[in-house]
Amino acid sequence: MKLKKILLFLFITVISFCGVISANALTISDDGKYTLILTSSDGDVSIDGASEKIIRFNVNEDETTVKLSELTKKIVPFNGKNEFAYWGSFTGEKESEDIAITEFKWSGEVVGGEYTNGLTLYAIFSDKPLQGTGTYYITLDGFAGTINGEKIVKLTSKSTEFKTVDLTKYTSVRKGYTFTGWELDGKFVTSIDSSYFANRDCITLTATYTQDTFSGEGIVLKLNANGGKLNGKEINSYDYIGGENSGTTMSLLPYTPVREGYTFNGWNTKKDGSGEILKYVYWRFWDKENETDVEKDTLIKEDNGYERYKNVTLYASWIKNSSDEDTVKEIENTTGIKTIISFEKEVSKDYTLDIKQIDIKKELADKNIKFLVDINVLEGVNIVKINNIKMKIKIALPDNLKDYTKYEVVYIDNNEVKETIPAKVENGYIVFETSHLSQYGIVATSITNPNTSDNVISYIVISALTLLSLTVLVVKRNKQTI
Repeated sequence: MKLKKILLFLFITVISFCGVISANALTISDDGKYTLILTSSDGDVSIDGASEKIIRFNVNEDETTVKLSELTKKIVPFNGKNEFAYWGSFTGEKESEDIAITEFKWSGEVVGGEYTNGLTLYAIFSDKPLQGTGTYYITLDGFAGTINGEKIVKLTSKSTEFKTVDLTKYTSVRKGYTFTGWELDGKFVTSIDSSYFANRDCITLTATYTQDTFSGEGIVLKLNANGGKLNGKEINSYDYIGGENSGTTMSLLPYTPVREGYTFNGWNTKKDGSGEILKYVYWRFWDKENETDVEKDTLIKEDNGYERYKNVTLYASWIKNSSDEDTVKEIENTTGIKTIISFEKEVSKDYTLDIKQIDIKKELADKNIKFLVDINVLEGVNIVKINNIKMKIKIALPDNLKDYTKYEVVYIDNNEVKETIPAKVENGYIVFETSHLSQYGIVATSITNPNTSDNVISYIVISALTLLSLTVLVVKRNKQTI
């Protein structure tokens, strides 16, 4: 009888367990009645290799909830920067684990068709960066192309086992385009070694392309070589090349003009080089209301009232190549205040030295500043900003400062001493080193024994007294002897 009770209990338990499984069961199906759309408000997020993930499913008629963890099993969003936190609403509110079936009430269109009975959830990331995880993540983004048939390729390695990745083994394919290389932080890269993970655990490389045939049907980017040549022409027109979604930008890396005697310095928004150098362009730049300072022309008004420009033009900027004849490492001012500046690196031979003496205000004079100058380097009449270049500066010591025994140089800004710099005197020049040009003052002091004349008198008196004492001592000894 006892055995029968045990078997009956086990039977009821199994039946109950099966009932639970049945109650919470869901079936993923391409033609499912319900649709869960997983997406992100951030265009850089990858969800299973795409910008969004569509999950269609069915549930039993008597079910009132579905478990979020079952629907999103093995799906981990990745933004290449931060840890994934949870799935939530558009406003960031976290979705509960048990989602009521009644929440699946929306309809709309997604890639692949329409949907009804839908719910959209957004990937929410924490502020915690993916760093120090012990794992390195490399993401290859095909940028609307594919790598070995995949839109996104993820390479993962333990940091202790990481080996340099040869990117030439990975080629992205996109119909109508030619792959030009992998881009990271605005530069082409052909391999990834451990140094790239010094401050991060995640790296996303993006495929870049050139279009095989120009159509001109959409918005157009014009690149003006500005004295050089690009593909043998002074001005070239290109269709805007976007990626998988509207949040992507077009890289300018594949477009490098040439000019004899010059080095390309990037695409500038202004012909004279006074604008901003861009590494990417965004399709919103063409909008009429967009405030990005680029040159636009040919305003177009769509049937829906949307206004944009047809063309955006960028200009090549150049740096003239230096030769031994064009550069020097020392410039000198031989008139007025004689000064010599020796540079650690070559500078233009057209640079001239401008040095002017400045009146010393009382608050600086009280700090033993005896001489104050403003030093600048000019190219023509324009001041050249020189920063972070080591320089040795020699200033001819004024006659009235030659009798001092200790010298220092101070950096002055807004009539305040900002830095004291060691200095020495060599061949009539005060010499010091710095990395920027500005106002510099000479502090001159004398290190002498105070009351020198009194010391001399004291010495004479002491000497006389000593001599007198010795004389008296000798006389006394002589008297004792007699």
